[in-house]
Parts: sequence; C-alpha cells; structure tokens
Amino acid sequence: MFANLLDTVRNTVAVLITASGVLSLALFIAWIRRRNFFLLYFGIGAAMYGVRLFLAPGPQAGGTAVLLITLVIPIPLVLFMSETVAPDWRKARPWIVAAYVVAAVVALGTRILRFDPGIARGINSVVILLSVPLFVAMVFFPQRPANRDLRILRAGLVVFFIFVVYTNLVGLGLISGNPNLEFIGFSINLCCLGYVALARAQRNEERLLALNKELEIARNIQSQLLPQHPSSVAGLITASRYVPASSVAGDFYDFLVQDGTLGVLIADVSGHGVPAALSASMVKVAVRSQMERAGDPSDVLCGMNSILCGNLQGQFVSAGYLFLNPVAGTLSYAGAGHPPLLIWRSRSRRVECMEENGLLLGIFPNSSYNAKTASLSHGDRCLLYTDGLLEATCPSGEEFGLERLQNFLAEKWALSPEAFCEALAHEAAEWRGDSGPQQDDVTIVAIDFP
Repeated sequence: MFANLLDTVRNTVAVLITASGVLSLALFIAWIRRRNFFLLYFGIGAAMYGVRLFLAPGPQAGGTAVLLITLVIPIPLVLFMSETVAPDWRKARPWIVAAYVVAAVVALGTRILRFDPGIARGINSVVILLSVPLFVAMVFFPQRPANRDLRILRAGLVVFFIFVVYTNLVGLGLISGNPNLEFIGFSINLCCLGYVALARAQRNEERLLALNKELEIARNIQSQLLPQHPSSVAGLITASRYVPASSVAGDFYDFLVQDGTLGVLIADVSGHGVPAALSASMVKVAVRSQMERAGDPSDVLCGMNSILCGNLQGQFVSAGYLFLNPVAGTLSYAGAGHPPLLIWRSRSRRVECMEENGLLLGIFPNSSYNAKTASLSHGDRCLLYTDGLLEATCPSGEEFGLERLQNFLAEKWALSPEAFCEALAHEAAEWRGDSGPQQDDVTIVAIDFP
C-alpha cells in the first residue's frame, strides 16, 4: 500500500512540476522581448524533471532517456541561479556546462557501446553528488547580504541536499532505505526556485510599468517643448510632422517669430531615447536665447554652440536654421552638419538644394558658421527635415535618400503644407515597410510663401 501511495504522490508531483515548467516557458515566450531568461531556465529544468519522474522513480532507475535527463538537468539550474542570485558565477558558466556535457556524452557512450551498466550509473551518481556542493557554493559563496530570494533558495537547497545524499547512499548500497524519495527534496527545492522566478518576474513587471509611466511623463513634457500650433506670420504658411522612433526622441524644431519675420530651427541630437530628449530640451533653451539675433542664421548657430558646448555630456547636435522675410522676399540659411535645405521654386518648376554647413553644435566652442541668402518668390516652398528621413531603409537595405526626397517634393508641391508633411511621413513609412522598427526620429517642417 505504501508503494502505491508513493507512486500516486510521485505522479501527481510529476504533473505539477511539468505543468509549472510549461507555464514558465509560456511566460518566457509571451514576454520574450523582456529577456527574462530565468523563466526559460526554470521552465526547461522543471519540465525535464517532471518528464523524468514519469519515466522512472529515482535517479538510478530507467533507461537511456532517464540517464540523459538526470545528467543534463543541472545545466538549466546552474544557468537559473547564475541569472538570479549568483551573478558572480556567470563567467564560469561555459566551463560548468561543458563539464556536464562531457559527463553526459561519456555516460551515454558507455550505454550505447554496451559497456558495464555500472559505469553509467556511477557517473550519474558522481554528477549528482558533485552538483549539490556546486549549488551550495553558488548560493552561499562568495558571502553577500542575504535577500529574500537568496534565503529561500538556500533553504530549498539544504532540503534537497539532505534527500540527494540519502538517496544516493542508498543507491550505492552504503545504507539501507528507500532509494525513490529523492523527488521529494527536489520538488521542495523546485518550489523555492519557482517562487524566486515568479517573484523576480513580478518585480521586473513592476519596474517596467514604473518605467513606462516615467517615459509617458517624459513624452508629455517633451511634446510641450515643441510648437503647439503652426507659426502665424503674415505671408507664410507652416506645417510640421514629428515622428519619434521611441517614446522620447532627440529631434527638435522651433519657430522664432519677430516683426513679421520667421526663424525656423530644426535639430537632431545624437543618440536616441531619454539622453537625447534631455539634450533636446537644452537645444530649446539655446535657441530661445537667440531671439535678438534671429535674423542672422550664422549668429544664431554660433550663440547656440557656445551655450551647448560642455553641457551635452559627450553628445552633439546637427542643426539647420532658416530665416524668412516675406515682406522683403528673402531667405537666409545656415547649417551645422545638417542635411541641406530644399526649396521648390514655383517659377522654374524645379527643386533647389541649399547647403551651407559648419561643424556640429556642442563640440568646439569657437566654431563659426556662414549663411547663404537667396530670394523668396510667391509659390515657393522650403523644406527642412532630419536625417532620419533620408536614412529610412527599405527591406532590401536601400535608403530613402536625398534624390527620392527631391522627386517627392517636385511631384507633391501642389499639396498644402499640412497635407504635404503628412504624405511625406507616410511615404517614408511605406518605404520602410517590413524592414523592422523605425531606427531614427523623423521631423519634417514645410514653409510656403503663397
């Protein structure tokens, strides 16, 4: 009767352990982008042990499949612990895994070549007996402050150690007893591992939610840095399209309106994400401080450069500044490592490319910039943009490029500025297609002189 009860308990435990392993693997797949590899390792180890319990009651019983599982099951457990409570062991992981693989190959080789079965069983026992002190060393050494996860793993490991020693001593004939109780200790230890895995996954989710909330706040703050409405200057119509690659971005644009004239800045901070967004906020401060010299693009860029130098933590900024005077019918432009200004000339029905670049902003404090001046005729359209537009890559690897942008401007000049910006952003998205997520921020500013 006791044997039947033990079989029932073992089979029930096998089902629960296998189910927990499958659930852990499902969670890892569902959250694969979060790289919770400890769920993967726990799932593999639990599923393997659950299958082994179905096949045989103890570590010394069963055929080749049971032997293989018993020999390699420590591998996901080692990986799990080095991923959670024993990060100091990560460098040693390849050597430990290699040792287990060698032991498994040798043991299976003796089984396949029909050598003395005692050899494979002996290797099996040695691997199990050596694994316990290895796990003890991983969770007890080097000494570190014991948090809740570590204390739970230590308690589970001590229980498992007692059962492993007892089971293997019985299996080797050194003491008398039931050799099929090892699963009880392992199940207790596995429960401890599962608790740690779930607790860590929950903490990761909480951190992710908190981070997403902070990013949402940052995104809202950054959106307030950008112009909330098109600029209102008599004789000019402006429109813009801002497509960040992530929640927060490093692109920036702004309008300086003064006495019937319009200054337009477009900038691209190196990098992406929060660091670039923080630097973009500094760009706003820098350009707003140039209001008195808004009519001279070279002075605006020089003034911004002097403010940004030494304050970008190793980042830099490409920028273009366009000044338009609709009353005088003139424009002037200066750039700092930025893509050229494009102008649709209504009289000649062609696209003009205006480029006057100095050094990037924020690197050399004494950089100087020059400006180009040109006439502005009714029906002309000026187009400013960041390099995220030109470098948008299609699935074959080809970039959108300047020539394609010029052709688009020549074909779609009749659209209103708002419709044009929307159509151009859509064209770039269509060009990227299924090539993957957007790699860089895209900003487009169009100004018409109707």
